[in-house]
Amino acid sequence: MTIYALSTLTDDHQLRVFLSTDTDYAAYALGDLEPPYDQHAQWVAASQKGAVEGLALLYTALDPPLLFLMGDVPALSAILMHGVGPDRIVFNARLEVEGVLDTFYDLQLVKTMLRMRVTSREFRPLSEEDDSGKPERLSGKDADAINSLHEVASEHDKRSMDDVAFVPAMVDQGVYFGIREDGQLIACAGTHLVAKRAKLAALGNVVVHPEQRRRGLGRRVTHAVARHLLDSEINLVVLNVEKRNAAAVKLYESLGFGTGTEYIEGIAARRS
Repeated sequence: MTIYALSTLTDDHQLRVFLSTDTDYAAYALGDLEPPYDQHAQWVAASQKGAVEGLALLYTALDPPLLFLMGDVPALSAILMHGVGPDRIVFNARLEVEGVLDTFYDLQLVKTMLRMRVTSREFRPLSEEDDSGKPERLSGKDADAINSLHEVASEHDKRSMDDVAFVPAMVDQGVYFGIREDGQLIACAGTHLVAKRAKLAALGNVVVHPEQRRRGLGRRVTHAVARHLLDSEINLVVLNVEKRNAAAVKLYESLGFGTGTEYIEGIAARRS
């Protein structure tokens, strides 16, 4: 049986070196090394002879908190056996880690996800002749409208709001664009994080009112956010999409996004 040394890791350089071995998968975690996200990030490492072999990130700004796992399965097993975070979490992990997670947690809503990516080289701008709606930059005062739009869409899609990673602070901390019609917000997209040091951003929270779908609005707001980011010294934009959501994958591919990696996501409750 392999013995690991478990520790709370705070060394930015050591964390960045480990995470940078797989930038596509670890993009969000790399962003969480930077303010304002770093104040919500707790890191636990499993090491042998000083070398990190497994890493867990608990990101506490979300409810429930997010547990991100990266590294060798035995090392991650040691971390999970020790226990990290509250009894209920959202998790991100590689497919091969599901069995270990299932040992310690009751897994719910497990989905296979794609981490898609685009750089300025691959990005495909939309034609200015497209009249499907002109996106406008949103601000913190629009946070309630964004949340309400998510609630309407989630109820229509029979999706839990626990599955929506949005908090009002994201609007002013990041980049959000939306489309209004008759004064009502009917589509929006934004960022989960913008990491200026790593020069990467995570795009998400793309939502369209159920009665306004099939008009290309989701594509329009996604394009607006990605274009703004890539025009402002961000080298890499990533996003998450469920693998089986062929329509959304096709939408993102039309803008130049390609698949960087696969992982699993879900909600988990610690076994007693």
